[in-house]
Amino acid sequence: MNTRILHLFTRTPLHVGAGASVGAIDQPVQRERHTGFPIIPASSLKGSFADHWNDSLHDEEADEGGKTKRVRVTKAGAIAEAAWLFGSDSDKPAFAGALLFSEARVLAFPIRSAKGSYAWITCPLMLQRAKRDGVISSGIPNEPKDDEAIFKSDGPLALSVKVKGVERTQIVLEEYTLTHTEDYHEALAQELAALPEDELFKSINDRLVILSNGMMSHFVSTTCDIAQHVRISDDTGTAEEGGLFNQENVPSETLFYSVLSATKSRVPTGDLKNKSADDALSAFVTKLKEAHYTFQFGGDASTGLGFCTVTLNPTKGA
Repeated sequence: MNTRILHLFTRTPLHVGAGASVGAIDQPVQRERHTGFPIIPASSLKGSFADHWNDSLHDEEADEGGKTKRVRVTKAGAIAEAAWLFGSDSDKPAFAGALLFSEARVLAFPIRSAKGSYAWITCPLMLQRAKRDGVISSGIPNEPKDDEAIFKSDGPLALSVKVKGVERTQIVLEEYTLTHTEDYHEALAQELAALPEDELFKSINDRLVILSNGMMSHFVSTTCDIAQHVRISDDTGTAEEGGLFNQENVPSETLFYSVLSATKSRVPTGDLKNKSADDALSAFVTKLKEAHYTFQFGGDASTGLGFCTVTLNPTKGA
């Protein structure tokens, strides 16, 4: 099995819905239950990538109605390239694909800053997970207190204020004032900056803020974009009754990562049976290049949501 790291940097807001309302939010995003961190489920990643192999599918007449459908595996046993990589859609034969995706986890989240306009926040829990998964190899600082933060004291976000006659360096994120406790190591910021292929994200070298795990959960739970939608009646040209709803979106410039593993082919017969894990990764990289490393995930593609820069990197040793 070969393992790589997929980095997804949101160019536009992203909505992968949870399917159930939470309080005032009619359409929330999917989150981890124990931390509240937004996620992109592995099934969403797999489905979005698999769509780019639709031209390899076979036409087959349906059992009823005489309609033609596109399938990965035909009744006659013809197997498309999409089936080798993403699994069979038939039980004759049934087999798993050679590409295995984990859910995508947040690693850096954008937030408003009173000075310097914006920051990217993360926390020791996110960094520890990333190190365990082979995303980063740098040292991770100890968790600060809830009213403290780790950031560059001479960076564009820092404020110098007097508190009871004592000069302090602080930062204001949303409505919270946090006191500087230490500077982060430059190696960590540089390693994060190099993960996605995006010039904008390189400014994290100066805009990284490391919070406590609890404050991180609070911010990612309360500072996602909330978009109000209204459904207009075709008959009256006005809003339909009950047609007003709120939708939660993960903001643009959020960095996710997913662990991608490749295995040898699980196709039981035919030419695709002898494909290796390297062949699977090569086919995936070729498709990334063809799509210019830009893919869409989640809902509302027609209104511009969910477009991400996708970068494939090797894993790093702990």
